[in-house]
Amino acid sequence: MFGRILRKDLKRKRAMNVILLLFIILATMFLAGSVDNLMAVNGAIDHFMEISKVPDFLAIATTDGRNDEIAEFLQDNEAVLEYEIMDTFHLVNENVTVTKRQETSDHDRYERTNTLCIQAVPRDHMKVFDVDGNSLTLKPGEIAFPKLEADRNQLKVGDEVLIRAGDAEQRFKIAAIVKDAVFGSSMMGFKRLIITEEDFARYADQNGMIRARLYNVDYADREMFQSQWNQQNFNVISSVEEGTVRMCYVMDMLIAAVLIVVSVCLILLAFLVLRFTIVFTLQEDYREIGIMKAIGIQNRGVKGLYLIKYFALSVAGAVIGCLLSFPFGRAILDKAIVNIVVDKAEQRLWIHLVCALAVVGIVLLFCNLSMHKLKKISAIEAIRSGSNGERYWAKNRLKLWRRSGMRPYFYLAVNDILSSSRQFVTLLITFCLGTMLILLPLSAASTLKSDGIIGSFSLSPSDVYLDTGEGEIYTVDMDRMFQDMEEIEAALKEHGLEAQVGADMGYMIPCYADDPEKKVTYYALQAFGSWDRHYTLLEGTEPELPNEIMITEITAEELGVKIGDTVYFAASDAPQEFIITGIYQSMMNMGQGYRVARSAVMDQQYAGGILCIQVEIADMESEEACERLQEIFPDYKIMDAQGFLDSMIGGVVGQLDTLMIFIVGLVLVLNGLVTVLIMRTLMAKERGDIALLKSIGFADRSLRAWQTARILLLLVVAIAVGTVLSNLLAPYIIGPVFAMMGATSIELVTGTLEAYVFYPLLLLIVTWIAAVLCAAGVRNVDVKEVNNIE
Repeated sequence: MFGRILRKDLKRKRAMNVILLLFIILATMFLAGSVDNLMAVNGAIDHFMEISKVPDFLAIATTDGRNDEIAEFLQDNEAVLEYEIMDTFHLVNENVTVTKRQETSDHDRYERTNTLCIQAVPRDHMKVFDVDGNSLTLKPGEIAFPKLEADRNQLKVGDEVLIRAGDAEQRFKIAAIVKDAVFGSSMMGFKRLIITEEDFARYADQNGMIRARLYNVDYADREMFQSQWNQQNFNVISSVEEGTVRMCYVMDMLIAAVLIVVSVCLILLAFLVLRFTIVFTLQEDYREIGIMKAIGIQNRGVKGLYLIKYFALSVAGAVIGCLLSFPFGRAILDKAIVNIVVDKAEQRLWIHLVCALAVVGIVLLFCNLSMHKLKKISAIEAIRSGSNGERYWAKNRLKLWRRSGMRPYFYLAVNDILSSSRQFVTLLITFCLGTMLILLPLSAASTLKSDGIIGSFSLSPSDVYLDTGEGEIYTVDMDRMFQDMEEIEAALKEHGLEAQVGADMGYMIPCYADDPEKKVTYYALQAFGSWDRHYTLLEGTEPELPNEIMITEITAEELGVKIGDTVYFAASDAPQEFIITGIYQSMMNMGQGYRVARSAVMDQQYAGGILCIQVEIADMESEEACERLQEIFPDYKIMDAQGFLDSMIGGVVGQLDTLMIFIVGLVLVLNGLVTVLIMRTLMAKERGDIALLKSIGFADRSLRAWQTARILLLLVVAIAVGTVLSNLLAPYIIGPVFAMMGATSIELVTGTLEAYVFYPLLLLIVTWIAAVLCAAGVRNVDVKEVNNIE
């Protein structure tokens, strides 16, 4: 008998059961995929650092290896456990030409992300892996490209490039796109192409190349090594520790964190809707429950019948959801971690099985808790759909005679929400969470796209950011940089453009505050050119005199100094003394660094390169200025602020835009599903009310408007609440990520048009369509059903 009852129930309520099954599938898929990804992301960087064998300390110096003082220092040093030296040489844009693509045979100009070098396949330290996590193996004539470089130039495996250096040139076939633990993050400007040792040897004896060495050091005693290293005052381009390398993946982890938060919210939504569906299904079945009691079935039997039904649905949904959680989790992980090699065992079967069993248990728990009133239901109450036929309070909160100006359908909608608010709570929370899921990541993306974000990278905004492709040459020949800036300014003047040109040269100079034995090496910037730029400070003033300096807030904390204190540059023979005049913030170099005055005399041997040449044109917008300069300098890379920022942080903005599309699509689908579910549930319960309204003259059009207006009113309220909560919570959720990069006091930006117009309208339109389609069911209600009302 129970089997026949279950079969008939499943057929009679096919739509509700399908929707319930769908949300069980979604809950299982979200839960299993998200928990698995959380474990994978948590250990992803550690795993990547371990298999790549990232050194404890890495230094990069411009040298050909002759009279190598650093190598001599590392040899037989008791503080060094082991070390490895890698030879490289720098490439500029003109050194690389894309000679063949799989889709076309066009020759294309190559564009670097920043500093580009070429080296042989790493043997011991700093290993690289292909996109599937496999170790790199190359044959002569093959080359491996870092992922960010390949993405920027739309390169794929099978394409061909021509590498020219000195008098040597060779055509290479791209055999792999690789992930590089040390230089592969979006925050690392240094990138490297990998070829075989045989191919690298062909370029080794060429003249006219900028050569560099990478020194990989694993130390036995960190403090001893750092103390000895700082005392040497080596001339290096850059030096980092393993901890800094880890921190460079903060933007990648931002994407992963956002996706995990989204998944957790989706899990909550799925369980919230599950509970709502189960409760309303049981309330709708009061009549069936009463009849079963009337024919002698005990409470235990009725309860068991429903538990069996929901057990069957939950098992079916959990099995399907568990199977779907594998591709879902992989898709989420691929979007979240694009530059990191994840442990191949990250998708553990037991995690998915445990999560599936947890969903089954939660569904049965909801069902069990929802039937606590089962014992109190009599046959008469059941026949009256849970009511005893008496009411001692008015159901309407709005007085109709006081709202004569309201359209009838709108009055009914508002009165329903105010009078029966509990049954709309699930829908309100769902819409509110969906709004927050869109606005929180939008805040991060909008901040990175804002005009003022350049100031948070220790730069002053300009109309145009220009890359001549010779940044490496400027480090050894600063006169060439001054000459190029003068030529650019003169060329613009010939075309009738009054422009000011400037650039920031970076220096890697050891420094200290009080104790000369405790030296650290930070990146110091100095402005050159005709453009008189100004910077945003947290406190104090900009340096003007040769012995003045402003430092970042993080650097001030690490050195234990403040405005008015003195820091010393341990350059050349005698230390340089600088007085701190200002404190600022910067997301460059993880928040560490200085900026000296234009008039400061810096030791040029410590020059580390420039980011770009900046051009400020009077009375011209940035977009127009970029177009004009591209016409005048067709061989230079011309960028606006957003393009330059994207080149610095490796396409993170594009990743966030892709993530936004994914999140918005998911929220729209969930909004539509939840709208259909709750409207069908309410309409099934209100068939008698709809029939009564029809009998007194309400047209189907008015009834559809009533049903739809309730949903849209709730959505408007939820969007308003979600927007307020997003603005309140964003500094605590998104702000810490920027603080990790060095922007301790960043002001988050919300795109007004997107946040307050576009996305709310999109949510309203999609939800309105779902509501209108569902409300069309009122035409199927017959006036005879008025007898079903209490």
